[in-house]
Amino acid sequence: MEIQLRVTFQPQGRSVFVLRGTMILEAAAHAGLVVETPCGGSGTCGKCRIQVMSNAGAPTSADKQKFSDQELRDGWRLACQNPIETDIVVFVPQASLFGGTHQILATAESSITKEVLPAIRKVYVELSPPTLEDDASDLLRLERSIGPFKADLHMVRHVSKTLRAQGFKGTAVLSDHRLLDFETGNTNGRCFGVAFDIGTTTIVGQMLSLRDGKEIGVASRLNPQVSFGDDVLSRIKHAAMRPENLDELRLTIIREIASMIDALCVENGISRENIYEATFAGNTTMEHILCGINPAQLGELPFVPTHTGGLLVPAVELGIPIHHGALAYIFPIIGGFVGGDTVAGMMATGMYGIKEPTLMVDIGTNGEIVLAHKDKFYAASTAAGPAFEGARIECGMRGSTGAIEKVIFDGDVRVEVIGNVIPSGICGSGLIDLVAELLSHGIVTPEGQLLPKEELPQALAPTFTRRLQSDENGETSFVIAEATPGKIVPPVLLTQRDIREVQLGSGAIRAGIAILLRNAGIKVSDLKTVLIAGGFGNFIRRSSAQRIGLLPAGIDHHRIRYIGNASLAGAKAALLSTEVRRHGEELARQVNHVDLSTAEGFHEQFSEAMIFPSMMDVQSDNAYGPT
Repeated sequence: MEIQLRVTFQPQGRSVFVLRGTMILEAAAHAGLVVETPCGGSGTCGKCRIQVMSNAGAPTSADKQKFSDQELRDGWRLACQNPIETDIVVFVPQASLFGGTHQILATAESSITKEVLPAIRKVYVELSPPTLEDDASDLLRLERSIGPFKADLHMVRHVSKTLRAQGFKGTAVLSDHRLLDFETGNTNGRCFGVAFDIGTTTIVGQMLSLRDGKEIGVASRLNPQVSFGDDVLSRIKHAAMRPENLDELRLTIIREIASMIDALCVENGISRENIYEATFAGNTTMEHILCGINPAQLGELPFVPTHTGGLLVPAVELGIPIHHGALAYIFPIIGGFVGGDTVAGMMATGMYGIKEPTLMVDIGTNGEIVLAHKDKFYAASTAAGPAFEGARIECGMRGSTGAIEKVIFDGDVRVEVIGNVIPSGICGSGLIDLVAELLSHGIVTPEGQLLPKEELPQALAPTFTRRLQSDENGETSFVIAEATPGKIVPPVLLTQRDIREVQLGSGAIRAGIAILLRNAGIKVSDLKTVLIAGGFGNFIRRSSAQRIGLLPAGIDHHRIRYIGNASLAGAKAALLSTEVRRHGEELARQVNHVDLSTAEGFHEQFSEAMIFPSMMDVQSDNAYGPT
């Protein structure tokens, strides 16, 4: 029998026993700690910083690239690269944990009508028992009262037994014209459904009454699949490595969904057996994994999904713990990386009825863009990269406690920090603010160069000049927040490489928008409305996003609207209306899916979009160039 080693995690005070050779990252997961691994555990991002307080082994080559010599002597290591060879005590700083206080957007703007016409309905009946004069069968007797329906053999047996036991009284539960159940007594008041937005980073679920559409409760969690990588490509790669990996990914999210449903039930005094339907909207990869469909083909040309139509499947087949006969609806897909969440957002915002040119942008690792013009729809997905989620940024982090979320240059650098604590990093909204301010003050050039002190504008205030510093290699960085006394908390810096990551993300979105505008034959100035969707998009400032070219310049702010979690709003609408589902299915088929990787001129457009707009371009609406 192999000896197991004890690993104690501080300050959490949790201990686990693991086999020799187990990675510290895996041991942390066993202890219930989700450590940041944006790179999927490849050792390249440096976000899984931990300190081995006792018995630290020799540093790996990845450790030597991420830590100073003093830090290495103090036991700092990457959790994903270091195996456990003896009993150890590990300190896990808050910044290395995957956001226990992460900001998750659970609200949305919706223009869908409030009419409630769900697939599920309940009918309480009091039937007359059979007589010699009326010897109709049990199901025919029930059909006379509630209308035609279909029932499987199990339900036929159940109805007959329950009718006789309850004096021919009870409540029929129907999904369209299918009999789901026949319940004892009058249960009309207990009829619920759940709607979910399955994001790459977050999951948001809402429970609703299927009688009147009333919102009962909401739950939001971080997607636990982040332990396999921050982006969908990491998860596609993981699923393709071994057959069992797909099931591992699927069960990871199913367990989280089940936990959220349990929490909603307990909080609101509702039984899971009274939840009769669930709807799910997510990107193409998330929906494939949820359904146990291998997403491997999404990771290779031509990025073809297994299905595009919406799926209506027994919830029990997915492993969703609600009523035993309940169904689950998964949104239709537009293309390889334009998924059901985009369709849900289009439904929630009423884009199918918009006549004026309207742009919807969901800014994230995969930036989804939809353009509506003259009853035509164009959609594309662009690999914006994880910079706006805080990954690949030297001091980047997600929007959780300690993250700088807003930056203003007002004589000096002023910041707002989530949780009103000492800043430990910067999240996407703060990063966009900062780069916008650096551009406006001439500290960063349109080409993205962070200027050294000797090249700064002469009129620049000394308060900004002193924040520029150079390391031993001559690399310039900008100090956003100074180190605390004693350097207990290190300074928060912006590096030249960070600016390049912002250029990549912003340029990808900007080029994608330009290609869609070109396909529709219109210019930026023709746009009447720009809709910003998604959790991250709701926190960015319009002026900053326009300054760096992420959003079209020259458009009045009142024409740029935040619509919140539109994917969840669409999932809720589909739960409450079969008509919404029908519209969504039709809409998904009508959209022109533009594959940017093969679109003519995209790479040239992307190269141009990598250059930040000059102030003159922003003011003259040339930031997107000719279309």
